[in-house]
Amino acid sequence: MGNYEHVLSPLKVGKVTFKNRIEFAPSCNTLGTMDGMVTNEMIAYYRHIARGGAGIITLGESPVNYREAKGHLFELDLGNDHVIKGLADLNEEVTRYGAKLSLELNHTGRHSLLNRDTWAPSPIHGEMEVLAVKKNGGKFTHIRTMDQDMIDQTIEDFVSAVLRCKRAGLEMVMIHGAQGHLIGQFLSPFTNHRTDRYGGSLENRARYAIDLLDAVRKAVGPDFIIEYRHCADELVKGGLAEEESLEFAQMIQDKIDLIHISAGMHQDWRAAAETIQPQYWPHNYLVHFAEDFKKVLHIPVVTVGSIKTMEDAEDIIASGKADVVAIGRSLIADPYMVKNAQLGHTERTTPCIRCQFCNNRCRDMFTIRCTVNPVIGRELFYDPIPAARSKKKVVIVGGGPAGMEAGIVAAQRGHEVVLFEKSAQLGGTLRYATGLSIKFDLRKYFNWQVEKAMNTPGLTIKLNTEATPELVKAENPDALIPAVGAKPIMPKVPGVDLPHVVWVGDVDTGAVQVGNKVVVVGGGTSGAETALQLLMDGHQVTMIDMLPFDSITPNYPRGLAFKLEDYRCNMLGSVCLKEITPQGVSIEDKNWRSTLLEADTVILSTGFKADQEMLDQFKDVLPGETYLAGDCVKPGTVTTANHDAFNIAVEL
Repeated sequence: MGNYEHVLSPLKVGKVTFKNRIEFAPSCNTLGTMDGMVTNEMIAYYRHIARGGAGIITLGESPVNYREAKGHLFELDLGNDHVIKGLADLNEEVTRYGAKLSLELNHTGRHSLLNRDTWAPSPIHGEMEVLAVKKNGGKFTHIRTMDQDMIDQTIEDFVSAVLRCKRAGLEMVMIHGAQGHLIGQFLSPFTNHRTDRYGGSLENRARYAIDLLDAVRKAVGPDFIIEYRHCADELVKGGLAEEESLEFAQMIQDKIDLIHISAGMHQDWRAAAETIQPQYWPHNYLVHFAEDFKKVLHIPVVTVGSIKTMEDAEDIIASGKADVVAIGRSLIADPYMVKNAQLGHTERTTPCIRCQFCNNRCRDMFTIRCTVNPVIGRELFYDPIPAARSKKKVVIVGGGPAGMEAGIVAAQRGHEVVLFEKSAQLGGTLRYATGLSIKFDLRKYFNWQVEKAMNTPGLTIKLNTEATPELVKAENPDALIPAVGAKPIMPKVPGVDLPHVVWVGDVDTGAVQVGNKVVVVGGGTSGAETALQLLMDGHQVTMIDMLPFDSITPNYPRGLAFKLEDYRCNMLGSVCLKEITPQGVSIEDKNWRSTLLEADTVILSTGFKADQEMLDQFKDVLPGETYLAGDCVKPGTVTTANHDAFNIAVEL
């Protein structure tokens, strides 16, 4: 086991032994049917994860009652006996690899937004619902304050759901008591304003969870493993804080077998970012909470929260901060993370960039996908990636993310691939995007992808070589993939050529110096990330854009707007850049009022356009077998570049 002897060691809990200390954390995948049944796609997805080596595979939240408890579409319906057959098939496929299948049972309570008549301990609407109604109109959910019959019914629903899991062959479940769902709503003083035996004191607020856990234990017996997902701190004003949370955990520890420590609250935008941390947050974000619980509990403690590497997982277990490490997005990015560590090849593991593409897809009710792993959600087609039916000579023009991905996949399938890159390094515009220190996750992935491309057998990379039609034809290719990227768009305004005017990419890579007072022209993600970095480094920053910022910031990666707010970025929307002067920039608002913003440095971040001139050179080189990939089709993201390239290369 080499350097991972602690995290790869078995853990015995009761009569069940887990082969290692890695748990695939519960997460949404939208692979179930509309009526909540298991699909072949779901089985293939979890089989892929299990084959990668994790000891526990936990299915994402599944409602115990499909009408009252459901949080979103395509979850499994654990309130229906019909789910048992599919769940048994899924369990069979997961356990054949030595993993234990678990399932996160949940009731969403007040934010069961798919049902306009919800149940909760108190009729308190969540922040997300309040903001949605204010923005889009409509009516608030009718929240029914639960009486004793409703309380008893939900407990019975949990018991029945656990028994269905047991009948399907599972040896454990996770009861979801965290992040502002129903059980947590009873426990939290923020969402529980009752004055009866279920409200007021911690003892009373804990009664619902205790009654539920007692009922489940009585139904399943002492040998069935119950993992309880608990919120260390809701991180909202007036919510459950760590002191009471620790006390509650001690109250229930003899009723459960493992406790899974999370934090935050899904119905509060800021607290939700603390639950599923964006790319700008530190790694191992919630481990300190687990460490606190480990000091006062005698049952195994599970930690979660941006634990990105097996090295970190090993350190957490070895140092006694937790007994089990739950990992979600990194195992989606590469299910073989654990297996690679076992074999001593951690360099093969694809790094997760925490871009939230997986979560955002599921939030919008689309099937799960991953930016850096185009196979995820498509395992029935591409697990494993098929070998080429006939070997071809493939030429790729451009060594950016699309060119690298296409080259790697095509070569892995058995094709002979030649990639031309005009510069001395691979990476394209992604090299600029990874320059900021806040982009540490993306930078790690970038370096990994470059290294993988340089060392992929069958992929010949010719750096410092600008492709021409003649050079491509000389290779006698069977297929051509132009992946020439895009070019920056520069505004045509007076003063754009002044010496204190710089391009955002040169700022991000440190190629230019930046003064104290900065104006960033362009409020998109690239400009906003650069603005954030400069603010964190002590600069005074103003961002301007032609659009209003309330229409721009919702499209930012999760957490970016919060960080800009924290650092008090001056954001001026609905303004037009009229002129750049030695003193700063002249802008005009929608009422034609002009203002001069002082600036030592003006940073241009006004987007990209496809390099059509470069593309036109190759349009007639190989008619019928030319496939465009990445930003040269339409400027996009790492996601679109990787997926475009994969979809081409996997079909050659």
